[in-house]
Amino acid sequence: MIAKGIVALALAASTGATAPSLSRPPAAPPVLPPLKVIVRVKATTPCTQMAVHANAAILLALRNDATLQQTIARLRTVRLSDGNSIDRRNGLTDLYNLAGRLLRNASDADRETGKILDFAKTIEDPKERADLVAFVHALGGAVGRQRKTAHDLDGFVATLRAYDVMRIDDTQASMQHYENGTYAPPTVPDPTEIHMTPARDRDWVAIYSGQYPVYWNGEESPSERTGLSDTQLAHRAAADFQRRLPAIAGDESSAARPILQAAEHC
Repeated sequence: MIAKGIVALALAASTGATAPSLSRPPAAPPVLPPLKVIVRVKATTPCTQMAVHANAAILLALRNDATLQQTIARLRTVRLSDGNSIDRRNGLTDLYNLAGRLLRNASDADRETGKILDFAKTIEDPKERADLVAFVHALGGAVGRQRKTAHDLDGFVATLRAYDVMRIDDTQASMQHYENGTYAPPTVPDPTEIHMTPARDRDWVAIYSGQYPVYWNGEESPSERTGLSDTQLAHRAAADFQRRLPAIAGDESSAARPILQAAEHC
């Protein structure tokens, strides 16, 4: 058994559940245990290199777990449409940076698990090799879910920024009115000035007919399509990301047993 040299996910001690009786409600379904890190050290062997890469991949996944919690907290507090322009800019920047951190960690974790797969090809014992592959696939599932969340967050930020750029402001509307001498295109105020109240100068009949665009791309913004403010959309994203956490934890827990079993063979 490998005595030292590996960091692995570990399952907490399982709790026994008694059969439900008529006098009390059924026991709640078991909750996935929190991730735990076990540190062991061993003399230099090929297993040590495998342990180094397993350690790195696991720690990167755990780091992304913490970043996801930070992301959810920021989405719940960000002021995209109920603050001022500085609040909006800083909030979008924070979310963009969090998405980038998640993506970088996921990419680094993929590189580390790829090295474990390379190591597995050199293993003669089929059981040990299967355990390593199972670990990579399970942890890869968790990292893949983290990456999907990062892409969704990045897309959310990019969309809001794009519509900020495409918004027809008062100056641009006045210029078009001066040039064509007829109708001034409706303008969209800064999202921090909307507060879910329609802009006074919007000709909604013309907008919905598609005759005059509110944005240069001729489409409605996410908040106009959904009827929710950008801040409310951020809250919806936070709730969505929160619902993804149990699946990530499940994949990580599934990765615990095979890596420990693989370590037993070293």
